[in-house]
Amino acid sequence: MVGKRVYDWMYRVWAPWDAVGIRTELRGLVESGRVTPQTHQTAIDLGCGTGANVVYLAEQGFDATGVADAITWVEGDLLADHIDGLLPTYDLLVDFGVLDDFQGEDRARMAATIRRLSHPGSEVVFWCFHAARSDLPLFSMEGPSRLYPGLEPHEVGELFAADFDIERLPEPPPSTNFACFLLTRHGGADPSTN
Repeated sequence: MVGKRVYDWMYRVWAPWDAVGIRTELRGLVESGRVTPQTHQTAIDLGCGTGANVVYLAEQGFDATGVADAITWVEGDLLADHIDGLLPTYDLLVDFGVLDDFQGEDRARMAATIRRLSHPGSEVVFWCFHAARSDLPLFSMEGPSRLYPGLEPHEVGELFAADFDIERLPEPPPSTNFACFLLTRHGGADPSTN
């Protein structure tokens, strides 16, 4: 995982992931009507960075957590068992490149946070570096590498298939070593017990 100090420094100098602004995958889901504030009233951007996505969601009418009147900003540890200031669950969860920053047990803990903050019917827009480590270059400044691989294809199912239906969105295409998924929480156990 990239350390907190590295991220602090990058946000002061240049955070390339925030330079893109509102993510096209999220905009596409909202503008197509597939995800709306009527069907997904409460939304949270997990690891919102400078907040472009959460501001966009608030402007579209979502009750967004992540500076407009409809946004609540919360600082917290996404690996913690509890984060003060959050609703128990959300209708829409957004993760653009946070889960894949974690490795090992921390990755499992972040996946547990996603399960805990969702309920049956919740949807998760989840973007990540996504490729078999063996298929990656040793080092890259433009995406995943063997030194910084992101998620291997089998991991998405291992982390989420027990609780979510998993749909890989068409963009970005597999040849890019990036992926965006729409996870839909299926019915069952109370999310507070996960």
